[in-house]
Amino acid sequence: MAGKIKYDLTGLRFGRWVVIKYLGTGTWLCKCDCGTIKKVKGRNLREGKSLSCGCLHKEIVGKNSTTHGKSKTRIYSIWKNMKCRCYTPSATKYEIYGGRGISVCNEWKADFMNFYVWAMAHGYRDDLSIDRINSDGNYEPSNCRWATYKVQGNNTNQNHIITYKGKSQTLAEWADELGFSYKVLSERIRRRWSIKRAFETPTQYKMEAHDAKFKTLSA
Repeated sequence: MAGKIKYDLTGLRFGRWVVIKYLGTGTWLCKCDCGTIKKVKGRNLREGKSLSCGCLHKEIVGKNSTTHGKSKTRIYSIWKNMKCRCYTPSATKYEIYGGRGISVCNEWKADFMNFYVWAMAHGYRDDLSIDRINSDGNYEPSNCRWATYKVQGNNTNQNHIITYKGKSQTLAEWADELGFSYKVLSERIRRRWSIKRAFETPTQYKMEAHDAKFKTLSA
């Protein structure tokens, strides 16, 4: 193997690429699922910037040659809102995104399909949302993942420790302990409910579960 390397990528898969061997100067020889063999920078493989020889993008775009046909989908809304909170001063929460310098990489900002291809290759599901691994970093392949609201709640730079009945932990941890969804508690806090009211007011589901339990004990 040419040169000394820090990480051996031989045999690993990155999207449609399978790494064959190291060529030196941070470059790897890779084979795409379509059969194309090409030199690819290791950094581009690790950061998800190169997922194929180009055939994946062409395949997806080819299916939507006139328009991507996804303007009414959830993932398109995620892409649109991501740009909005970074570049539209009137947007909700702009001050903690674009207002403090958070941006969207040019690759995603300029083309929804680039974002879509990355999302499909990196675990997108309808029950997950885009999350920046480093909450002070930008929206870009190397700093983003698909995560649950709970994971995001513990990762956000807005996260703070809440003390309730002598115990201190994050809002996501409180949601897990109290049996609420993170979205319910965060929305209550956003509406300026007191901690006591937010944590002690049952949702309809919790009220029904409580009533069912009471009836069982009374029977």
